[in-house]
This record gives sequence, structure tokens and C-alpha cells, in this order.
Amino acid sequence: MTKSIVFFALLFLALIISSCKSSKKGDAYPSQVRTNFVNGCASKLPPEYKKNCECMLQQIEKKYSISEYMLVEENIKAGKDVSAFLNFTDSVRSICFPKLK
Repeated sequence: MTKSIVFFALLFLALIISSCKSSKKGDAYPSQVRTNFVNGCASKLPPEYKKNCECMLQQIEKKYSISEYMLVEENIKAGKDVSAFLNFTDSVRSICFPKLK
């Protein structure tokens, strides 16, 4: 009985890890990453702009896998060059926030 519990626990853990490590472009990011992005984006905007922030996130998810996005976040925190990401988000901003041009 103990061996089967350990087996299923390990199988469950492997499934969780593999689902979290999906790093294909176009895959939705984990819910906590999505929530943090949208909340951060919309924090200083009127509530009606939340959908615009979701649009931004969807465009970023299409271009950057979760591992690429996490690397960008690390580079921002470390003060490294992220100009390619910023240029991309500037171009997306004009699509997702047309009223703010």
C-alpha cells in the first residue's frame, strides 16, 4: 500500500511539474503570472482598461514562452538590457491601447 501511495504521489508531482514547465510560445502563462501582470498593468489605469492589459498579455504570450518571459523579468530586476522586449511591448501597446497613442 505504501509503495502505491508513493508512486501516485510521485506521478502527481511529475504531472504538476510538467504542466508548469510548458514553455511553448502561445501557451497561456500560469494563472499567478497572468494575474500579477494584469494587476500591475492596470494598477494606475481606470478600471475599464483591464481588458487592454489582458490584450497586452495575450500578445506577449504569443511572442514569449513563459521561460523567456521569466528571463526578461530577471533581466529587468538585474538592470540588464531588455530593449527588444520593450520595443515589442511598445508596438503591442499601440494595438491594445489605441486611445492612448
